[in-house]
Amino acid sequence: MALQPIQKYMGREALVEIALTDPEASTNPGEWLTLGAMRGKEWGAEWQTTDATTDDSPNMTQENLVTYKQSDISFDGLATKDTTKNVDALEDFVNDPAGNGSATGYPTIWLRISVPRGDSQLRTYTGTALLTSFRNNAPHDDVASWTMEGNSFAYTIATESAGA
Repeated sequence: MALQPIQKYMGREALVEIALTDPEASTNPGEWLTLGAMRGKEWGAEWQTTDATTDDSPNMTQENLVTYKQSDISFDGLATKDTTKNVDALEDFVNDPAGNGSATGYPTIWLRISVPRGDSQLRTYTGTALLTSFRNNAPHDDVASWTMEGNSFAYTIATESAGA
């Protein structure tokens, strides 16, 4: 029996790109910048609910109503002196969106995350996100790092050939 190829991928294969064009001002993301020096990449959606249980709910079972979908992002990486990683541009945009081209004054960006799939395909998450924090960490005896978080990641998902 022949060995089957492993169908997993490493997190470092996930590509994160940002466009600092304010989505409220333009439907065209413009230039995509690869966000480099990254380590952790997390994104996803979760449905919020509200308790609708009453004293006559069937079988003493909790009942819920769906209220909203919450989509969050969280990225972290290592601080670097290499300005081509676009981390400085991202930090500048979070700290002063209006001074860095945001028409609304809010740190809202275009975001694109691409991950590999089988048969030379990419699954791509493309949308807008509100950046809510950017933090630097410079411990005395360890490598300096950064973290960035956001929410309202309103995205679409597409799976296409990697060459498309």
